[in-house]
Amino acid sequence: MASDMPEHEARAGMNDSEHHARLSSPHAIEAHAPRRRRIVAACTAVLVLASVLAVGLSSFASATEDVLEETKHELQEAKDKFRAETRKIRALQRVMNRLATRISRAEQEILRIETRLDKLQRQMTKLQVRAALLQAKLDERSREAYMSGGVPILYVLTATSAADAASRMSFLSELNRRDAVLAGKVKETTDRVAQIEAEVVRGGQIVELKKRSLEMDREELQRKMVQSRRLATKLSGRIEQIQIEISLLRPLAVCPVDGPHAIADSFGDPRPEPGGGFHWHQGDDITAAMGTPILAPFDGVASVSHSALGGLGVYVQGEHGYVYNAHLSLLGTLGEVEAGDVVGYVGSTGHSSGPHDHFEWHPEDGPAVDPYEYLMLVCGVPL
Repeated sequence: MASDMPEHEARAGMNDSEHHARLSSPHAIEAHAPRRRRIVAACTAVLVLASVLAVGLSSFASATEDVLEETKHELQEAKDKFRAETRKIRALQRVMNRLATRISRAEQEILRIETRLDKLQRQMTKLQVRAALLQAKLDERSREAYMSGGVPILYVLTATSAADAASRMSFLSELNRRDAVLAGKVKETTDRVAQIEAEVVRGGQIVELKKRSLEMDREELQRKMVQSRRLATKLSGRIEQIQIEISLLRPLAVCPVDGPHAIADSFGDPRPEPGGGFHWHQGDDITAAMGTPILAPFDGVASVSHSALGGLGVYVQGEHGYVYNAHLSLLGTLGEVEAGDVVGYVGSTGHSSGPHDHFEWHPEDGPAVDPYEYLMLVCGVPL
C-alpha cells in the first residue's frame, strides 16, 4: 500500500524486527547496491581528481621554478655582459683620452718648433744678405789691391819725407787692418749662417719624426673610436638611461659632444700664439669627427662668438655660469636652449690644428676652471 509519509517516519512506525527483515531482504540489498556503487565511484573520482590536481600543481610549480631560474640566469648573463662591455668602453675611453692628450701636446710642440724654424729662416735670410754684402765689399778691396799691383810700395817710396813715409805706412796698415776686420766679419756671418742652416735641418727632421708619430697616434685614436662606437651601440639604451640619470647632476647635465670623442686633459698647458708668445690653455680639447654635434650641457641661452684664435664659437649662459665652445664648423640653435639641444658642430676654424671642440667652463661667470672631472661625469662611462 502506497504511503505519502516520508521514509524516515515510515521507518519510525516499524518495530525492530520488521525493520531488520526489510533491510535483510534480497530486494533491499538490490536497492542499496547502486547507491554504494555511486558512493564508491564518487570517492574514486574525488581521489583521482585530487591526484590529477596534485600532479598538475606540482608540474606547474616545477615549470614556474624552471622559468624563474632561466630568467635569473639570463639576467645574470646580461649583467655580466654589460659589466664586461662597460669595462671595455671605460678602458678604451682612458686610452683615447691619453691619445688625445698626447696628440694635443704633440701638435703644440710641432707648432712651437715650426714657429722657431720660421724665425730662424728669416734670421738666416738676413744673415745671408749681410754675408753677401760683406763678401762683395771684401772682393772689391781684393780687386783694388790686385789692380794696384805694387802701387802701395811706390806710394811709400814716393813719400817726400820720412814723416810722410811713416804716415803713408800707417795709412796702409790701417787699410790692412780694416780688410782683416771685414774678412773676419764675413767669416763670422758665414759661420752663423751655416750654424742656423744645420739647426733648421735638425729641426725639420724632428718635426718630420713628430708628424709621423702624430699621424700614427691619430690613426690609432680613429681605430679606438670605431671600436668604442661598436661597443657603445650595444649599450646605447643603457647609456641613454645612465645619461638621463647623470643629467640631474650639476654643473653639466650632458656631454657637450654627441658622438665618439676623446678628451685631452690639457687645461693650463702653454699654447703658442700665431704672432709669437703664448697663452695658458683655458679649457680642454674634445677631439671628434668634423661635423659632430655640439650640445648645450645645460639649460640656458646660446649666443655666437667670432675671434681669430677661436674661430667660430658659441657661448651657452646657464644658471650657474657659462661654457664656451670654439673652432666650430657651423652654428646650431641660438637663443633659449635646453640641455641636449644642438648649438653647433665640431670644426677647425680659427687657430686650430684639426677638428675638435675647445670647451671652457666658467662657473658663476668667473675665470675658467679645469672642466676635465666634470666632463668625465657626463662623457665617460660611470663606474
